[in-house]
Amino acid sequence: MRKISQVYDIESPSQIKDMSIDELTQLCSDIRTFLIESISKTGGHLSSNLGIVEVTVAMHYVFDSPKDKMIFDVGHQCYTHKILTGRSTQFATLRKKGGLSGYQKRSESKYDCWEAGHSSTSLSAALGYAIARDLMHDDYQVVAVIGDGSLTGGMALEALNDIGSKQKKMVIIFNDNNMSISKNYSGVEKRITDIRASHLYIDLKHDVKNNLKSNKLGTNVL
Repeated sequence: MRKISQVYDIESPSQIKDMSIDELTQLCSDIRTFLIESISKTGGHLSSNLGIVEVTVAMHYVFDSPKDKMIFDVGHQCYTHKILTGRSTQFATLRKKGGLSGYQKRSESKYDCWEAGHSSTSLSAALGYAIARDLMHDDYQVVAVIGDGSLTGGMALEALNDIGSKQKKMVIIFNDNNMSISKNYSGVEKRITDIRASHLYIDLKHDVKNNLKSNKLGTNVL
């Protein structure tokens, strides 16, 4: 397997499977540098991609794309996904005619199973994949990434209701970064903020972190 010495060496997600935590941490740093340098020349969505680097690397480390289906709720959050699936050399063409799309695009790569420009569609799409998988007696994971802003959309709320009813096997990664284009307004957002700021949540997070630090396995997880 080709060794990764720089971002341009990445040809497929399988290359990161055997990397250590320190190597993965360095890779995340290298990807951020690459994104800043590249997007400063081509234009594109910078902040949304800088905020999801570790999440995307962890997804490709744990899951097996393209067999497992990865769906990013806001389509333009997929730049790290594109890098890890061998498209870094095309970033000079980002969002240009005939070049790299600013979103997941099925015709562009076998690793892109879904394409949608903006928010609140991932949960419905993921449920559709999960239902289709079970009807076809197939075996793969369905992973949807959704943020606290996208979760306030009506389509996402309807999907959560349906997911609770259907009880299909799927993974939902909640990227709670308290960031969006404008301030979020909804009962859901308020409840999320209340939980995030509660003493119970803060104390629990503090205790978990301290317990993980107490042994070698936990330190690797951190």
